[in-house]
Amino acid sequence: MIPLIRNENMKIYKRKRTWVLIAIALVYVLLQIVNLKTAGSGTTSDDWRTQLEQENMQFREEAAEPDALKIEIKQAEKNILLNQYYLDQNTQPSNNAWNFAVSQVRNIIFAVSLISVIIAGEIVAAEFVSGTIKFLLTRSASRTKIYISKYITTILFGLMLSAVGVLASILLGGLIFGFDGLADSYFYVKDHAVGEVPMLQALLAGYLLNIPFLLIAITLAFMISAAFRSTTFSIVISLLVSLAGFVIAIAMDGWAWTKYFIFSHTDLTPFIYGNPSIDGVTLGFSLAFILLHLAIMHLISYPLFVKRDVV
Repeated sequence: MIPLIRNENMKIYKRKRTWVLIAIALVYVLLQIVNLKTAGSGTTSDDWRTQLEQENMQFREEAAEPDALKIEIKQAEKNILLNQYYLDQNTQPSNNAWNFAVSQVRNIIFAVSLISVIIAGEIVAAEFVSGTIKFLLTRSASRTKIYISKYITTILFGLMLSAVGVLASILLGGLIFGFDGLADSYFYVKDHAVGEVPMLQALLAGYLLNIPFLLIAITLAFMISAAFRSTTFSIVISLLVSLAGFVIAIAMDGWAWTKYFIFSHTDLTPFIYGNPSIDGVTLGFSLAFILLHLAIMHLISYPLFVKRDVV
C-alpha cells in the first residue's frame, strides 16, 4: 500500500500544474491580507475606544435592517459583545499574525479544498482516459488497494496544502501585522458570553474543526472521478457543488432545513467556540452525518471503480 501511495504522490508533485495550484493557494492568503489592509479592518487607531463604539453603532444598524440575513444578525451580535468586552476590560484589541491566521483558517481550508478537488477529480478519471490504468492493474496490487491508495493520496495532498496555507498566513501576516501575540488569548462568544482560550489552541482547533469540509469536497470529487471518464466533468461538477454548498451554508445559516444539509455540518467550531445555529444539533449528530455522507459516496464510487472495464 505504501509504495502505491508513494507512486501516486510522485505523479502529483512532478506535474508543474500542481505547483501552480500551490502557488495559487499562497496568493490567496496574500490577497486576504491585502483585502484587510485595504478595508482598514486589520488595524486599530490610537483612539481605539471611540473606534469600537462607532463599530458597535454600525453593527446595531446593520442588524436592524429589515432585509438582514440571520447570519448577518448573528455576526453583528457577536461583534458587539466582543467589542463591548474590550471596552469593559479596557483592553485594546491586538492585530497580529496569530489573530489573522485564526480568523482566516476557515477561508483557507475552503480555498484549499477547491484546489484539492482538481487533483481528486482527475486522479481516477485521468488514468482511464490516458490508459495508464492498465499499467497499474498489471502489477500485483488489487483494484481495492489502488482505490484506497488514490483516495489517501488526495486526502494527504489536501491536508498538506491546508497546513501550508495556514503557515503562510502566519508568516505573511507576521510581516504585515507583526509576530507578537502568541501568548495572548483568543476571545470568542458562546452562550452570549465572552470566553477565552490560548491563541495556539484556537488556531489548531480551527484547523482541525474545518477539515470536514475538505474531506467532503475531496470525496465528492473522487466519487465523480471514479464514476465518469471525463476529468473535466468531474472537476467542474465537484467545484460547483462545493462552492454552492459553502455559500448556501453561510447564507442560510440558522434555517431549520439546513440541519439535513451536509455543508452546514462541515464547520464544527461553533460546538467549541460558539453555539450551533440550529437548536438540537449536537457534535455527535454532525459527526455521524458527515461519516454517513462519506460512506455513501464510497459505496457509490468503489463498486464503479472495481467493475469498470479497461479498454
